[in-house]
Amino acid sequence: MPWSLGKMNDRYEMAGKWKKGWTKAELAEHFHVSWRTIHKWVSRLERGEENALEDRSRRPHSSPRRTCESIVKQLIKLKKKYPDWGPGKLVDLFPGGVRRMAPSTAGEILKRAGYVRSRRRRRRSMPSAGPKIVMPGSGVMMTADYKGQFRLGIGQMCYPLTICDPASRFILAIDAHERPCGKLAGPVFERVFREHGLPDQILTDNGAPFSNASALGGLSELSRDWIKLGITALRIDPGKPQQNGRHERMHKSMMGRATSPPCHNSLSQQKRFNSFRREFNFIRPHDALGKKTPASVHTPYRRQMPRRLPRMEYPDNMLVRRVRSNGQIRWRGQMVFISEVLIGELVGLLETGDGTWDLYFGPVALALWDDRRNSLIAYRKPKQNRRKSVIKEKETV
Repeated sequence: MPWSLGKMNDRYEMAGKWKKGWTKAELAEHFHVSWRTIHKWVSRLERGEENALEDRSRRPHSSPRRTCESIVKQLIKLKKKYPDWGPGKLVDLFPGGVRRMAPSTAGEILKRAGYVRSRRRRRRSMPSAGPKIVMPGSGVMMTADYKGQFRLGIGQMCYPLTICDPASRFILAIDAHERPCGKLAGPVFERVFREHGLPDQILTDNGAPFSNASALGGLSELSRDWIKLGITALRIDPGKPQQNGRHERMHKSMMGRATSPPCHNSLSQQKRFNSFRREFNFIRPHDALGKKTPASVHTPYRRQMPRRLPRMEYPDNMLVRRVRSNGQIRWRGQMVFISEVLIGELVGLLETGDGTWDLYFGPVALALWDDRRNSLIAYRKPKQNRRKSVIKEKETV
């Protein structure tokens, strides 16, 4: 078996045989190593070096390409200011006159300085089979959600309401609420609509106040008003938050940056949310945007918010009924319960044949009325009528 002189015992044996008069060639043949290897260790012994048989550092005496100390200090200063940012984003914040370093180099520097913690690799779940929600370009869709609650310092619960443009990743609003509630969320959406314009679509989950499981078509007061504004209310499939993955990823950054640890009260927590929103929109470079900030690529929405909610008008080929104060409409001599959410609103019925009628609120078909069975059958997912001739929207400004 060949020797390698990798162990200290082998080197001590080699030194002992050399002192007894063995030549370098004899030692190389005995230990099955090269003559150069024996010469290296013997030369150290001949010079009388201290710890001659121990391994030495292979670090070069000089490193011309080594990152200068001023850049290292600047990198660590940025890491302290933005602790949840990765090395790639921190490098992008360096001024133009500074020599750029690779993100991998910045990562190694931060790791040596103790600012990077190794994390256990998470198992990735298999992609779910099902229809994907298409995210159009900037200025078309909004996404909204209530992030899970957390407790403030005074013991009060906080539910952040977040609204974003998924194409540009621009955060339109983060508001700290005591509970997920349509009365609290409504003014926030109105403010966003007046400031940024009306989207064509809003994507949410199936929870309150965006949806009402007990109401016809899942309509809530919020989604009802969105339909009156000409907005299509889209909902992800239950238990599929990955269908709104861009919004959920923003939530992860928000919770790490703005809620850890939580503030004492809602006022101070709102200031933290406002600070995070400015940082996320105007400072933080985004990889999916080509290292640009969301504010630099965000496009305002085309339609303006009217002063009052538009009144829905239906064409002549539809029968129109007003929902009474008890949530019912009169249909052929009898009272039919529709929804309490639609109290005071006009609904339309369009005959489809064989004694069946589609019940519409605006452009959305909510249910099917069957004259033969005298029953109202709700659609699992409301159908959006794409025929422009069916519904006319009249905006009262």
